[in-house]
Amino acid sequence: MSAPVWLQLALVGFIAAVFCSAPALARPTLPFGVRIPAGRVGEPVIALVRRRYDRGVVTTALIACAAVLFGWTTHDVVLVALVVVYSLLGSLAHRSIVAARRDGDWYAGTRQAVVADTSLRSDPVRPQWILLVPAMVLAAVTAIVGLFGEFESFSTVFAQVLVVLMLGLLAVAIPRARPEIDAARPASSARRYREYLHGVVSLLLISAGCVNATLLIVSLQLWGVFETTVPITIVGYLPLVTAFLAWTVFAVRNGDAGHRLSPSSEGPETRYEQRDDDRYWYAAGMVYLNRNDPALLVHRRVGTYWTLNLGHPIAWVVVAAVAVAGVLTGLGVVTLPAKGA
Repeated sequence: MSAPVWLQLALVGFIAAVFCSAPALARPTLPFGVRIPAGRVGEPVIALVRRRYDRGVVTTALIACAAVLFGWTTHDVVLVALVVVYSLLGSLAHRSIVAARRDGDWYAGTRQAVVADTSLRSDPVRPQWILLVPAMVLAAVTAIVGLFGEFESFSTVFAQVLVVLMLGLLAVAIPRARPEIDAARPASSARRYREYLHGVVSLLLISAGCVNATLLIVSLQLWGVFETTVPITIVGYLPLVTAFLAWTVFAVRNGDAGHRLSPSSEGPETRYEQRDDDRYWYAAGMVYLNRNDPALLVHRRVGTYWTLNLGHPIAWVVVAAVAVAGVLTGLGVVTLPAKGA
């Protein structure tokens, strides 16, 4: 069954907004995932590449909207094509900045360095586990309702437990990931990064409760306790919408890795520039592979989240586990919650 036209248009607008806002939220020294010296952030070529990228995003979105309205193809094809085109636009912008940096020799005369903050290891950001209690209570309530109602399907309960375990694990792992410390401003960047981590970890634990609240409503619908009506479905997804809005506000306020938490006009504390480590980043700054880096998790250059260091052996264990879970789900060995089950 095809989704309503208004929903298809909303998805096109959402995807376009995500791709258009990503460069604005990125750190100034990482335009389109390319490391540049702080003194080069105002280069005209960067603004030119950004304008071209924005025009490409808007033009593609308008074409996608026309395809939806006139029924040129299915909405699934439109959305996939939209993501592919936007990814290509980002890759082209990335290459343009790389070429400009190389041709202009932007790092000439600079002193590059890497700075570490041992306090983030000796005194890491500690999760406020009280924020995970609502998610645990909601999972327990769902399980109790299922047991007393003698319902057969408990896939949503297993999903709730998995949410608690996975987001709880991330809340422990992320503060221990490699910190993003600017060699030019080590003290101020370490301070705002710690504040940024506090917000990320707290939002993770709160989001677990939001997800489990939605899964509770889905469970009650699956078990026939509530009728599957539009108002109940809307209410059920309100926690997820709330979590999404919270993450959006957080990303806009803090910026990538928390770089917006202090005035952008602050002067450098050292004479060093952050080391150019572009050779370890692939796919326009989306994939990191460095066998000499002991860190398992590193902050993405694009987006407010972390990625695996594919040069770390454990990273491939995680990738293999996810792949196995995907295959088992595809074969029906692991079932996902589905209405009407």
